[in-house]
Amino acid sequence: MQNLMFREWMRHRYNQILMMRSSVPIGCLLFLWLCAGSIASAQTNQPGLDQFSPNPLEITTPDPLTPTSESLSSTQRDELSAALDQLNLEAVAKQQAGDGVGAFEIWFRELRLRRYLGPAAEIAALSRVGSVAWSNSKTLELKFITQRLQAIQKQVKSQVPANTELLPALAAAFQQVRAKGPTVEVYQEILDNARQREDILAQGQTLKAIGQIHINWLSYDKAAPVYEELATLIQENRALFAANSVVQTSTVTVGNGAPPQPVTPPTEVDALRQLAYVYQQSKQPLKAIAAREKLTAVYVNLQNPSAIPPLKIAIAADYQSLGQINLAAQYYQEAYNLAVPIQQYAQASEALEKLALLYRSQKQWEPTLRIYKMQLLLEERADNLYGLMNAYDNIGQVYQEMKDYKKALESYQKGLEVAKRLGHRQEYFARKIQKVNKQLEKSS
Repeated sequence: MQNLMFREWMRHRYNQILMMRSSVPIGCLLFLWLCAGSIASAQTNQPGLDQFSPNPLEITTPDPLTPTSESLSSTQRDELSAALDQLNLEAVAKQQAGDGVGAFEIWFRELRLRRYLGPAAEIAALSRVGSVAWSNSKTLELKFITQRLQAIQKQVKSQVPANTELLPALAAAFQQVRAKGPTVEVYQEILDNARQREDILAQGQTLKAIGQIHINWLSYDKAAPVYEELATLIQENRALFAANSVVQTSTVTVGNGAPPQPVTPPTEVDALRQLAYVYQQSKQPLKAIAAREKLTAVYVNLQNPSAIPPLKIAIAADYQSLGQINLAAQYYQEAYNLAVPIQQYAQASEALEKLALLYRSQKQWEPTLRIYKMQLLLEERADNLYGLMNAYDNIGQVYQEMKDYKKALESYQKGLEVAKRLGHRQEYFARKIQKVNKQLEKSS
C-alpha cells in the first residue's frame, strides 16, 4: 500500500514538473528532478537490463529536461549542456559507489537528451559511456550504444552532401565499444574520401589506423594488404611523408580516463615492420623475408646500421624454417659481421648462437665448434661472464657428443671456474665433470 501511494506521489510530482518547465529555467528543473530521482532510488531497487528489456535509448517518455523547441538558442544549449554534465557526474558517483545499475540508468537518460545538442555531442557522449560499459563488461548496454552509433552512421551516410567531419569521431566511438566491423567500415569511408581529394597524407594516416585495427583483432590476413598499400604509398611519396614526420603530431582522446594519445604520422619503417610481423604471424615466411629485405634497404638509406643485425637474424630464422640451411647460415654470418664493428655484442652473440645450433642440428661438429669458439672470444671481448660460462658449456657438450671426453672435461672445468666467479650453476658443472670422468674411466 505504501509503495502504491509513493508511486502516485511520484506521478503527481512528475506532472507538476512538466507543467513548470515552460517557465522555470532548466537548472531549477534539474534540481527538482534529481531530488525526485534520489528519493525514488532510495525507495526502489530496480534490476539491471536483461535480454527482454526495451532499448533505454529509445524511451519516448517526456523528460523534464526535454527542450520545448528543436532549435535551441546558444543560452538554451549551454543550460542543457550544463544539466547533462551534471547528470554525468551523478552517474559517475553512483558507479564509484558500486551502483552500476543506477549509474547506467542516469547515463542512458543523459544520452537520450544529448541528441538535442547535435550528432557531434551525442557521439562524444556515446563514446564516453560506451567505454565505461566495455570496461565493466556491460554487454547489453554496449549493444544498445553500438546500435545507436550505427543509426547515426546511417544518418550521416544518407545526408547529401555527407557530413564527413563526423566520420573520425564515429570511428573513434566504434573503437571505444570494440565494434571492429563498423570501425573499419567508417575508416574505409574516410579513406575513400581522402582518395577522392587526392590527400596522400590522409590516406596514409587512415591506412595505418585500419592496419592497426586488424592487428589488434589478430586479423593478419586482412592487415597484410593494408600495410602493403601503405608501404607502397609512402615509397612513392617519400619526400612528402618525410616532411610530414617533423610536423608536431596531434593527439586523440581514447577515453576511460586515459591520457590523450599521440597520433603519429605513418613511416616507411613502421609500415614494413608491421608488414613483416603480420606475414610472420600468418606463417608466410617468404613474404616476411621480402618485407624485411625492403626494411633493410630503408635502414641503409637512413644510415642506421644498428637496426640491421636483428633483421638479418630474423631473415635467417625464416630461411631456417623453410629448410634452406645454407641461406640461413649466410644471414646469421652476415648479422655477426655487421654487429661486431658497431659493438653490438649481444646481437653478434645471438647470431653465433643460432648459427651454431643450426650446424649442431645437422650434426656438423667441426663448424659447430668453430662457431662456439668464435662466441667464446666474443664474450671475452665483451667481458660477459654469463656468455662465457654458457659458451664453455656448449663447447663441452659438443665434445661430449663427439666422445672427445678429455676436451669436454677441459671445457666443463673452465666453465666451473667462471660459474664460481658468478656464484651460479656450480653444481651443474660439477655434475657434468663427474659424468665425463666416468665416461673417461669406461673408455680407458
